[in-house]
Amino acid sequence: MKKVNLADLVRERKFLFFGGKGGVGKTTMAAATATWLADSGKDTLIVATDPTVSLSTTYEQNISETDATKIDTVENLCGLNINPKKATGVFQGRLEGMMQNFTNLFGSDVVSTPCAEEMAAFDQFVSYLQDSNYDHVVFDTAPTGHTLRELSMPFDWSGYMTTQIENRKELSAVMGFNADEEMLEHLKKEKKRYDKAVNSLSDERISAFNLVLLPEKLPIEETARAINDLSQFGIQVQALIVNELIPPDVLKGNWFLERRRATQEKYLQEIEARFNSMLKKDIPLFETDIYGVENLRKVAGFLYDQ
Repeated sequence: MKKVNLADLVRERKFLFFGGKGGVGKTTMAAATATWLADSGKDTLIVATDPTVSLSTTYEQNISETDATKIDTVENLCGLNINPKKATGVFQGRLEGMMQNFTNLFGSDVVSTPCAEEMAAFDQFVSYLQDSNYDHVVFDTAPTGHTLRELSMPFDWSGYMTTQIENRKELSAVMGFNADEEMLEHLKKEKKRYDKAVNSLSDERISAFNLVLLPEKLPIEETARAINDLSQFGIQVQALIVNELIPPDVLKGNWFLERRRATQEKYLQEIEARFNSMLKKDIPLFETDIYGVENLRKVAGFLYDQ
């Protein structure tokens, strides 16, 4: 993979994804990126797909869980928290409208699978992968395992529904219900919509998937697994952001900080060795937690200042 400057990578892609293990700073990096792009004059939307994360706290204002909300303190920026529970009603309503005859035959279970909430969130996520209103859409994704499940669901769900329809063709014919092929075509159209969205994730001309990690053993191992697992969907991770490095100038003979920094140095060497072909960016540990626009701009300075 050709190495590029992180700022250029972000500027040149419409869809930007920030993933990784829980607690490594994905939301901070996604929000800092969205703020930086908006500050540069680009119409930008940040979408949080992790139900445990609230952009409202990050931006210190209420942000809707169903509709894009203007960020008051940043020109050109809107935000959305995808709430699976709220998305489920819209998703199931759309499916039931499409398949009302089949729900009469098969009951509500046909659109009430155990993964209904996650499918609903992915369905909303897909709609923003087809966006034409913004210059950039920044996705703060759920922890890696959850994200991978979301990516696999369109195929699992479509296969399930197709099997249900095929298995009941004989029954529907006996009952005088002749819309099998029409319903199957609706399902195929939905599957095509999902496939197109997943394909856009693997198109490096328009999308960039970036992983955030800490210089620690578990995040490194999860990053390696995520890179491998994402490759199964044809998605190549384009950059790593190594977060919370202890700045050398704060050590000042403090044995605890010196030891922690030495441990980080060991893992930085491992990161370089294991992911040597990838673009990387190091971000220092800040003295405070990161929320509010001014702090996000400080982080963006480390990410994108030349």
